[in-house]
Amino acid sequence: MLTTPTRRRHNSLPGSSPIPTSPIQPSPAGPSTVAMSLTLPPLSSDGIIPTSPLVGSREERKAHAIEKGRRKRIATMADKKVASAEESEVNKLALFDEILGDLSSQGVSFGELMLYVFDPAQGNGSVRWDGFFKHEGLATQVLDHWVSNKNSVTAREEVGAWAEAYIAERMREEARGITESKTLQTGDAAIDHDYITNFSMRSIGTYIGNTARVSMKMLAAFATSARNFKANVAQRAAKRFTIVTSAALSLLGEFSHKNNFSRRIMGLYLYATGAQRQTISVMSHLGISESYQNLTHKPRVMINRPKIEKLQRNIKPGTLQELSGSMRDFARVVASTGLFAASYDNINLVFRAAEQVMGRTDSQENGTCATIFPLWKAAAENMKIADLDSAFDSAPPLSMDDILLTAAETEVMDKCLRHCILRIIVDHGGEHFKKFCDNVDGSLPVTADKIETHKTPLHALPAWNIDQSTIIANAEVADAIYTELEVRGLGHWKWIVKILCGDQLTIARLRSLLNIRAGHEGGYSGFGWGVWMPGLFHGKIADMHGFFVTHWGVPHRGTRNPGSLFFHNTQLHRSPILLTSLPPFRVCRDLVFVSLYSRILHCLLLVSGKKSLAECAESIKSFAELESYAALIHTKYANAELVSKLRWDRQMAQGTGGVPPGDEIFENASLLLRDALISREFTDSIKAGDSGRIVLVLKLLALSFRGNGRSKYAYEMLHLIHNLTHVWPKPIRDIVLNNWLVNPTGNPFSWVEVDLMQEHMNFWIKTIYHAHGSAASWEWLGMVAPCVTALRHLSTSIINILGSDQGTKHAPPDLSTDIELLMNSLTEHEVYQIKGRVFAEGDGSPTPDVITVGIQQLTDSASNPLTEYNAAFLKLQARRRLRPLVSSWSDTDIAAAAANISSPSTTLPPAPSAATAIPSNDVVMSEPDEDSGSENGSQGSADWGADLDAELLTAFERTVDEADEATLTRNNADDVALDMDGGDSGFVFAGADLYDDPELAGFLPDDMENLDNGDDY
Repeated sequence: MLTTPTRRRHNSLPGSSPIPTSPIQPSPAGPSTVAMSLTLPPLSSDGIIPTSPLVGSREERKAHAIEKGRRKRIATMADKKVASAEESEVNKLALFDEILGDLSSQGVSFGELMLYVFDPAQGNGSVRWDGFFKHEGLATQVLDHWVSNKNSVTAREEVGAWAEAYIAERMREEARGITESKTLQTGDAAIDHDYITNFSMRSIGTYIGNTARVSMKMLAAFATSARNFKANVAQRAAKRFTIVTSAALSLLGEFSHKNNFSRRIMGLYLYATGAQRQTISVMSHLGISESYQNLTHKPRVMINRPKIEKLQRNIKPGTLQELSGSMRDFARVVASTGLFAASYDNINLVFRAAEQVMGRTDSQENGTCATIFPLWKAAAENMKIADLDSAFDSAPPLSMDDILLTAAETEVMDKCLRHCILRIIVDHGGEHFKKFCDNVDGSLPVTADKIETHKTPLHALPAWNIDQSTIIANAEVADAIYTELEVRGLGHWKWIVKILCGDQLTIARLRSLLNIRAGHEGGYSGFGWGVWMPGLFHGKIADMHGFFVTHWGVPHRGTRNPGSLFFHNTQLHRSPILLTSLPPFRVCRDLVFVSLYSRILHCLLLVSGKKSLAECAESIKSFAELESYAALIHTKYANAELVSKLRWDRQMAQGTGGVPPGDEIFENASLLLRDALISREFTDSIKAGDSGRIVLVLKLLALSFRGNGRSKYAYEMLHLIHNLTHVWPKPIRDIVLNNWLVNPTGNPFSWVEVDLMQEHMNFWIKTIYHAHGSAASWEWLGMVAPCVTALRHLSTSIINILGSDQGTKHAPPDLSTDIELLMNSLTEHEVYQIKGRVFAEGDGSPTPDVITVGIQQLTDSASNPLTEYNAAFLKLQARRRLRPLVSSWSDTDIAAAAANISSPSTTLPPAPSAATAIPSNDVVMSEPDEDSGSENGSQGSADWGADLDAELLTAFERTVDEADEATLTRNNADDVALDMDGGDSGFVFAGADLYDDPELAGFLPDDMENLDNGDDY
């Protein structure tokens, strides 16, 4: 038995001392001690080694000892297991070596053994499963060893080649499966509205990811580096998801040209954004878009001529052609209910020839585009022609009481104008006034006729080569609209009211058709079935034109007329303006409104007694105080009654000597502020969709148009007010008030005028979607016009998914510098202070109060526009009571009416019988400035002389040659922008941003953690 050091410590050797137990009590040194110390292990501590104290009862100490023994036994058993496992591993390796040696000795390779085991034909399934695949991860370890750097290059290359071939085949199978599913194919799919709106890159990517898991994982790994783990992982993952999906779509399109869904969508998008043919062709060669030929080619029939018989094979039309046909069909479905309105306007453009040769020259083309939209809150039983005729027959004449605001309406109007002042202060007064935003929004006046917020679907119709500037052309346009919509054979066609919308000229021409044919023709050709809904945008243009004529001032008088619009234009260093050649509408509007904002804020400082807007905002402790300031501004500085009193006092004081009462600069500035506030309120009430507020403004415009020389629009306002008050039945009146504005987005405060919407449509057709060069034709415009709304929607959707709009959408301009400059000018020249100033000769003149002038013109004489209007209306009532010579709605008579419309010069109306003779005092009810002579725009005395008396012919001759009133032009996108305050020149559609989708934050390869820290290219 060996003696351990511990056992030797208890033995005593001759001549030695006991072994010390601690260095604290050393023993005397001696030879034996030194020898003994050399045989003992060194002590591990220089001090007392602490141990657990013996605490607790006897039972506790016993339990502790038992637990200590158990832990020791467990440790001993673990050591034995490790030793046993090591021994087993050694034995296993020895066995493997023995087996390999036996195989080698028998002349059999290890590879042959593996082939035998893993070949399914040998029937060793249980062996393969129990011995290999049952153990998860074993196959992965083997493959990892095969491609390990410690393996030979030849082995790694062979395994890699197999893996490449295997993955390639898997990806090919996945591509084949997607192709056979036809999910991405459009061969049998209809290219319609749903085809456009259902496009979603996220949905497509999710589908491909679930169907082609291997392919998408390979592409994602190819696009991913370790740097993607850093900042903005979610956004980068979303972007990478889109890129990988795009790559997969391009590859699938190359696998089979039938997988062309995304290519057709991208082709439409490129066309929708104005891409030229070359750009689309390049994108086609890159596999992103379809070819320009497939996008635009026309449907045709190919004829093969075999020896025996002719065979015909239809060739499918291009994508645009298919989309156009589908959109036209969809419009017909909307129109089939009868509950729709149609808007149309002229479109003017130039077809340019590439080279000026014989037969190929530039040509100015004038045509018409139209759009329909479903009516909101309309029912067929409320749109009966019989009810419209009955209401017209019993309607009283228009009176001044119908035009002038009542006391209650005046109170509402004052409240609206004061709230307009509050909006200007909060929007343009700086950050200090933003604290009142919620108060201003909550106090917005609302009338009972406010339109409920909803989205208005728009359905464009083909463009027609019809110049609608003449009366007969408007009849042709109406006939073209209803022919296109295929509604004439429907059951409600004969008795339901049809609503047509347009600008002042369009409405005047339609009304002239009714006036000319009343008592002669009934049914469809008599045009008594229509409600003509006016476009408010052109009224806004006329208001701005009249504003400039009234408040422009005398040019080049400098500080002698510091309150004029001309002086403000000069102060802002903007382009010079001539009244004889006014700039586009948007330029005029922006100048008027920035001048208005500066005047309101300047007057705020006057009524508050503060020197700066920041000081004023800090001093205002409550919204009620701000409201009182707005009321003071309206009462003191936009008060036409005060201006009238000052002018009257000055007139009475003439010749008395001394300083004359009043101040002509102050008076002109006050009227400018009043008129500008009305224009701003008109704009805001339209954006809010409050028809009640709009009607109040229109009553004021009926007077101001008369006062500033816009006689056509003044006459149009008489018609509109009369229709709303007496002529239209209440259900039809409500339908008009609910539908003379449209909302393309469905958002609050996004309402636009119907005629502005049509101008906007026409602009996109003219500038973006028309063909170029020899392809430009009315056939092409007729094809592409119905696609406008779908293409704009697609463009917006793609922009929302893949990026931001860098085109026509921009931030609202910062007017703070302009406003501050004009405020300083108003302060310096004391424009809104009464100083007794009178214009010298040539420096200016008192600005007329256009509303008062309008009242005077309507009431001062026995023969005034109002009495003439009522006389014409009463005579038209009498004529419509007569039995018309043609009154049937049969298809035969409709076809005959259409034939008459197409060739008016060769078809004369039948002579009236004695029972239906026209009274000798009949005249056409039309404004003296309107073209209402004959249907073809000429006097036509030879054709109509047999039927019309001398008075009617005189009215025709007086009106037909009158030139149109001058108007402000619309030259670019800003002039027809749907939101001129927000800086958006196109349709705005709500859409989710793909990059903000949290569901895509995890689009990362499963083995991202194994990537090295490579560069992100």
